[in-house]
Amino acid sequence: MLVQFRVKNYRSFLDEAVLSMQAAKDREFEQLNTFYIHEGPLPKGENELLKSALIFGPNASGKSNMLKGLRYMQQAVLFSQVTLPQSIIESNESFAFLEHSSKINSMYEVEFLFHDVFYRYGFEIREFTIVNEYLYRRYERLTLIFKRDQQGIQLMGLPKTVSQLVKLNQHTLFLSIANNYQFSEDLSKAIQHTMKWFQDLLIVFEENVNTFMIYEQKNKSYYDEALRIMQMADLGIHDFKVYKERVMEKDGTLNTKTFNASLIYPSQINANSEGVDRLDLKTIFNIYDKHGVIKGKKETYLLKQDGFNSEGTKKLLFYLGWILLSLDEGRVLLLDELDSKLHFLLADYILKQFNSLTRNRKHGQLISTAHNLMLMDESMRRDQIYFASKNERGESHLSSLSDYQNVRKTDLFSKKYLKGFYEALPEFMDDML
Repeated sequence: MLVQFRVKNYRSFLDEAVLSMQAAKDREFEQLNTFYIHEGPLPKGENELLKSALIFGPNASGKSNMLKGLRYMQQAVLFSQVTLPQSIIESNESFAFLEHSSKINSMYEVEFLFHDVFYRYGFEIREFTIVNEYLYRRYERLTLIFKRDQQGIQLMGLPKTVSQLVKLNQHTLFLSIANNYQFSEDLSKAIQHTMKWFQDLLIVFEENVNTFMIYEQKNKSYYDEALRIMQMADLGIHDFKVYKERVMEKDGTLNTKTFNASLIYPSQINANSEGVDRLDLKTIFNIYDKHGVIKGKKETYLLKQDGFNSEGTKKLLFYLGWILLSLDEGRVLLLDELDSKLHFLLADYILKQFNSLTRNRKHGQLISTAHNLMLMDESMRRDQIYFASKNERGESHLSSLSDYQNVRKTDLFSKKYLKGFYEALPEFMDDML
C-alpha cells in the first residue's frame, strides 16, 4: 500500500508536492473509505490509510504530472541498471520554466507498506547525476537500510570499509543493482521488498492501456467480472474474447499478411515463447429480428474495426483489466482520467469498488485524475479529494481539501470548487449574446 509520494523539481512541480494516502485525524469520518493498519508499521494515530484519492484541476494544471512523477520513479528503479543510448536518469524532466533548473535537485520519495513492513525509499538527481539515494525500514522504529551519496554508500550491518567496495555508477540506482551482491538476509529482504513493490505498482496511461491478456489468465473470474460490468453498463456486448494475430514466428519469420497492418496502440504487441502476436478484443453482439428474437451474432474487433465501438467502450475495456487486477491482488493502481469518456455512474461504480468494505478485501488502492466534479460529492472524504493548480510562472501546486478550514461534511464540494473557494480557476469571458 502507498502511504505517501513526494516529488520536487519534476515537470510542472518546482516546489515539493505531497500526495498522502494517510487518513486525516477526524472522528467525523469513522473509518469511512479507509484501511486500519495495526500499530507497529505505522505509529499510533497515523495507521489509517485511504482506499482511493482523486486529483481535480483545470487542464494543464499538473494533475497527470503527479502520476507521471511516480511512473518515472518506477522506471528509474526498474530500468536504470540497463545500458541505454540515453539512460533513464538522463531522461529526468526538471521544471521547464526556470533557468538552469537541472542544477537544482529533483527529488522522488515513496513511503509504502509491504508485508506489514513500512519502508521509505527515495533518490535525488542533479544535472542528470544521482546525488542521493536511501532506504529506511520501520518495525517499531525507523532504521537505515542503506544511504548513498556522491562520496559512497553506507549499508546496514556493514563497516564503512566494506561498504565502500560496492561500485556505484552515477546513472544507476543502487536499488536496481543491489541483487547482484551477496548481503545479509535482513538487508537483502528489505531490498527485495522494495523492488517487488515497484514491480507490482500499476500506472496506466492511454499509451500503455493494453491488458487484454489479463482476461485469459487462469483466474477466469476476471473475464466473468468484466463481462458482468459491461452488461450492467448496457454496452450491448453479449460476450468478448481475446484475439491474437501472429505477426512473427519464434524463428523471426514475419507474417507479411499481418505485419504491415498499422498499430493503433504499440502495446497491442505481445511477445511470447511462440513468437509475437498482435492483440485485439473480439466483441460479440446479438442480432435480433423485428420481434426481438435473437437470430445470430455479430462479431467486431475493438481496435481493428476502430469506430464501431464507442470511445467509452474502448476506454472501459482498456482499463477494466487493471482495475480487476488491483482489486484481486491488492495492488496500488494509478489511472489517468478515470472518468474520461465514461458515464458518471460507471466511473462512480468503479470508485466505489475500491471504497467498498466487501469488494476491496486485499487492500487495493486507486489514485486517479478526474474532471467530473460530481465524483467529489459521492461518498468521498475530504482527505480523498486533491486539487492541482498552476500559478502565472507555470508552477503547479497540490493541495488536499482536508487542508482547508471551515469545510463541512454536508458541503456540496463541487459547487464550492466552481466558485473558487478552494483553488483559483481560469476565468472565461462571457462574450456570448
